Amino acid sequence: MIAAKLDRLERDTVDVIGLIWILNERCISLRILTIGFETNTPNGRLFLTILAAFAEFEREIIKERTLAGLEAARAAGKRLGRRPKLTIRQRGHALTMSASGHTNGQIADILGVSISTIQRITAQNTLQKAAF
Repeated sequence: MIAAKLDRLERDTVDVIGLIWILNERCISLRILTIGFETNTPNGRLFLTILAAFAEFEREIIKERTLAGLEAARAAGKRLGRRPKLTIRQRGHALTMSASGHTNGQIADILGVSISTIQRITAQNTLQKAAF
């Protein structure tokens, strides 16, 4: 079996070891192209296990840094995710049109968004009114 990179094969050390075990039971050798070794020798299996542990460690570090960055951004008051499709003013206009009897389809056509966007806005407005 050939894999281009170790980190594309498995992300968890235990999974890599399990895969190597299964392949060895079936007399299948694993070759990682970027590293250039095979698992049909004890040295190759040891080296692959060590590399898998480092790959898992690297993944955990990246995950921690990502979460820390998101927390810092939230603490700084930054908006996460994509920008809303409609401005606050457009949302208000959509709600006004809805209250005056326009259908969601008509409002969506006028504002250039999908019907589901209008449905979401009106549903959120209904929930906010119910909360107060």
